[in-house]
Amino acid sequence: GRSIGGKFDSGSCLYFADILKGLCRICLDRTPKPVVELVASRFQLEDGSWSDVTYADDVDIGPRTGHVYFSDATDVKLDRDLETGKWDIWYPSKLEGIRGLKSGRLLRYKPETGEVDLIASGALFANGVAVDAQESFVVFTSTFEGKVMKYHLTGEKEGQLETILTEFPGFLDGIDCSFDSSLCFVAMPAPATPELKALFAIRPAILSRLIRTILMLLPRGLAPDAKPYGGVAIVHRGDEFSKPSVKQIYQDPTGVDISVITGVTEGPDG
Repeated sequence: GRSIGGKFDSGSCLYFADILKGLCRICLDRTPKPVVELVASRFQLEDGSWSDVTYADDVDIGPRTGHVYFSDATDVKLDRDLETGKWDIWYPSKLEGIRGLKSGRLLRYKPETGEVDLIASGALFANGVAVDAQESFVVFTSTFEGKVMKYHLTGEKEGQLETILTEFPGFLDGIDCSFDSSLCFVAMPAPATPELKALFAIRPAILSRLIRTILMLLPRGLAPDAKPYGGVAIVHRGDEFSKPSVKQIYQDPTGVDISVITGVTEGPDG
C-alpha cells in the first residue's frame, strides 16, 4: 500500500491511512507477532448502498470514545504513471483541485462495533484531521479551498459543520490541535497560486467548468506542479470568549530551506 497519516490509540494500536487500501491498523500486543489489519475499505451509506474509501489520507483518535476519525480525500482513484510504472499519489489531488467537485469526506470508525459512518462531506480534497481534548468537535482541512472545517460532535451545535478559517497563504495539509490550549497547527506544503484562485473565480460558472475540463484532458506530465514553498500556521480554533483566528505564520516563501510541509505535531513541552 501507500501509507500516510496515522495515530496511536490509548492502547497499543497504530491506526493509519493507506491510500490504496483504506483505514488500517497494527496492534503491537498481538501474538505471536503484530500484523497489518485492514479495518475499513468501504462503508454503508444511509440509503443502504456501499461506498468505497478511495483515498484515505489522515487519522486522529477521539480521547473520550476511542473513535477513529479519518479523511477520504477524493473519489479520484489512485493509478500508476504509465511511464514510470509507479503509483502516482499526487495526481488524484491535482485532478480534484482542477475539477473542483468537492468529493472529500470525513469518516468515523467505531472500534466497539466495527461500523464506519459518514459525518461530513463537501471538501475540496479532505486532508488533515484533529480532535479536541474533550472530543466535542473534530476539525479537518479542505486543501484547495484553503479552509479549516469544524464538525461539532456534542453541544448545541451537535451535527453541524462550519468553516472557521480561510485566510491562509498556502494550500492546507495536516492539522493538529493542542490538548493544553485552544491552538491548532496547520501545515502548508504549497503556496495558494493565483492561477488556481483565478480558475474558480471565472464567471459564468459554465466557462470555468469548460476550462477545467480542458485542463483535465492534458497529459499527466503537463499537469501543474506545486511551486517550492513551506509553511506552518498557528491558529486559534475559537471558544466561548473569542472567534477563530490565525495567530502566527512561519513560512519559507521560496522553499529553499523548508518545503512541502505536510504535517505538524505539538511536542510534549508545548
